[in-house]
Amino acid sequence: MKASLLKKFNLIIEEANALKDKSDFQKAIRKFQEALNFINDKVKEERDKNTEIENINNAINQTYSIQIDNIVQGGIRFTAQKKFDKAKEEFQNALMIVEKIDDPDLQGAEKDEISKLISENEIEKLMLKGIESKKQNKTDEAVEIFKSALVIAEEIYKSDFANEGLARIRNEITSIYDSKIDEIVEQGQKFKSEGQNGNAIKSFQNALQTIEKYFDLNVKKALISTIKKSTNEIYSNQIKPIVDKAKELLKQNLIEQAISKFNEALPLADKMYDSELKNSEIKLIAEGLNPIYIERINPIVEKGKEVTSKEKFEESINLIDEAVDLFHQALDIAHSMAASEKKELEIEEINELVNSACSSGINVIKEKSIQFIVQKKYEDAISDLYIALSLAKRMAYPEEENPELTNLKNLVNKVYSAEVNEVVNHGNKLVEQKEFEKAIETYNEALNMTNKMYLTDEMEKEVGMIKSLIYETELKQLVGKGGLAEEQKLKEKEIEKLKKRLDYAQSIDDPERRATEMAKIKLLIDNVHSDEIKLLMEQGNQLAEIKKYDDAFKFYERALKINEMMESPDIKNKDLIKTSYKKELINKAKLDIEAEEYDKAIETCRRALELDEIFVESYYHIGLSYNYKKEYDNAIENFEKAVRYDNKHVTSWNSMGLAYEAKEDYDKALENLEKTVEINPNFSEGWYNLGNIFKLRKEFDKAITNYNKATEITPEFAKAWFFKGAAYFDKKDYNNTIQNIEKAINIDPNLAKEIHPIIKDLKSNLDKLYEKLSVSFINR
Repeated sequence: MKASLLKKFNLIIEEANALKDKSDFQKAIRKFQEALNFINDKVKEERDKNTEIENINNAINQTYSIQIDNIVQGGIRFTAQKKFDKAKEEFQNALMIVEKIDDPDLQGAEKDEISKLISENEIEKLMLKGIESKKQNKTDEAVEIFKSALVIAEEIYKSDFANEGLARIRNEITSIYDSKIDEIVEQGQKFKSEGQNGNAIKSFQNALQTIEKYFDLNVKKALISTIKKSTNEIYSNQIKPIVDKAKELLKQNLIEQAISKFNEALPLADKMYDSELKNSEIKLIAEGLNPIYIERINPIVEKGKEVTSKEKFEESINLIDEAVDLFHQALDIAHSMAASEKKELEIEEINELVNSACSSGINVIKEKSIQFIVQKKYEDAISDLYIALSLAKRMAYPEEENPELTNLKNLVNKVYSAEVNEVVNHGNKLVEQKEFEKAIETYNEALNMTNKMYLTDEMEKEVGMIKSLIYETELKQLVGKGGLAEEQKLKEKEIEKLKKRLDYAQSIDDPERRATEMAKIKLLIDNVHSDEIKLLMEQGNQLAEIKKYDDAFKFYERALKINEMMESPDIKNKDLIKTSYKKELINKAKLDIEAEEYDKAIETCRRALELDEIFVESYYHIGLSYNYKKEYDNAIENFEKAVRYDNKHVTSWNSMGLAYEAKEDYDKALENLEKTVEINPNFSEGWYNLGNIFKLRKEFDKAITNYNKATEITPEFAKAWFFKGAAYFDKKDYNNTIQNIEKAINIDPNLAKEIHPIIKDLKSNLDKLYEKLSVSFINR
């Protein structure tokens, strides 16, 4: 900038600063803006121009800031003078100037500071108003005003909870409540001394409610204790004369009147707060009242016991009801006793009598109903079980904790399940005869029968099984109407027509009508897709039946894709498709294993895992394939996954045991094989494999014990007989060796053919030896 221009520019800036120092801010701002215009007009060098403009803008912002500070200070003085409205007006004027600052950071800081001052001004205004109300004894009004101040203070001091302003407001509120509580308690004590017990108790309750509402209970612990003690003293003073009167009536043998008096005292004692005084009062009442009730209970209980001791009591519902009625009568009296150990003991003893009486009848009915089930007299069984249920409901248990009730409900379900299975079997025969319509009717009849069952997991499984049969029969019915391919073409045409209707529906102007129409058509499309899926599934199932698995899987994949296109959650059923798909993948894997194509089997099972990553059968058959490949670690890894998802998958535990046997880790083998017979004690193969492990460990007695278990469960288990004989041979017990191996050979003549002649020779030689030894003994 030229010297002459610079001189003129500096002069303008000096004049602006002088005006700012005199607090003539408006003129100062105008001078700074004059300097801006001068720079824009006279300075051509862009870099110099920008620098000077920035400096002038900073000077303008600084001028605004000084002006704001002057106004704010005036507002603060007004607040101190309690001229709150004028203070607020000043702060609002300052905010208007803040809007002129073009530096965002500076503007934000100024706004925050002024907003805080406005809030503090409002707090001071409210505090003054609240204190005035407090002086005028308008305590409720004062509290509300202080609370309004507290809301504002908590917002502006939210990061500073120890702020003096917050503490001051809280202290004001607390002092009002303290005074209020003191007044209420004082009034209560006055009522108490005047004998106005009802009013005194109300006052004390009011004081406690106020403390609970507005204070930390720990802070007022001593005062709470004092109030409760005073309340208890009132009740105690009321109870004593009532109990004394009851005792006098007892001496006069006026029993009913005495009971009435004790029962008048009991609710008063119940109202007392927990304390030694309360316990003492209840004990005093119990000492007078409970012996009267026990004297009444004993003959009723004895009469009930007499009924239970009658001949064939457990077979007579009338006698059981009579006894239980008497025990319940005694129980009602026991519940009326004052709280004491004797009361609890009395109730417990009577409850046991009730439960014993009911259980004896229930057990007889259960045995009888089981016989009816065996004889397929289901209606008789159900009729008896409902009688048993009525007895179970009279037992002294909460319904959700009553074991008899749960057991009986399960038994009822088993009876209905047996009935349902007969109907289902009839439906299955109709399917075999291709009478699909009648079969579906029959299955629906079975489904309706499940409505009588109690809701349990087993009942849900039953319902799921029947629905699955209906679904499969509907598939077969669709196929029966014509060729599958032709039927599919018809479905495709239906979809095309419905899609055209959907296009039309989308053009409807009225939004509500458009949405309704589109929803209706989409549902129709989903129903057609559902039929398409059924057709595809049936084609897949038919191909799987003739072992054309790869072709079958293509149809299942198409069914899954169509299912994805559907929108209605009530119609979509991906799980049903996957269930069939997974089942046939496993069937293919089994064929691969039979053909010793283990890698193919593993690949097939992995396809099933893509459908369901926790599919136990997949992991089991992968493990089986690795076992055959002698890759035992891989086998074990997959068996472990199988039992992780189904801890009772016996065949996985068994095969894992065999894998460990192959690795010669006999401890681990035993651990897994023992699990099989723990889950299913009738799993003969598990006992047999345990026997083999013990034989390998040369623990022959244990081996024989386990082989015995296997043959007890499955008498035709040739190998178990055979290796039991081998274990006896290891023990040099040749007679038992011959007996067991001969038993094995009789069951399976093809088992170890080369041993047959050796066994015959051994038997013959043993017979000769026995004969020679006998003769030697005779000729001794």
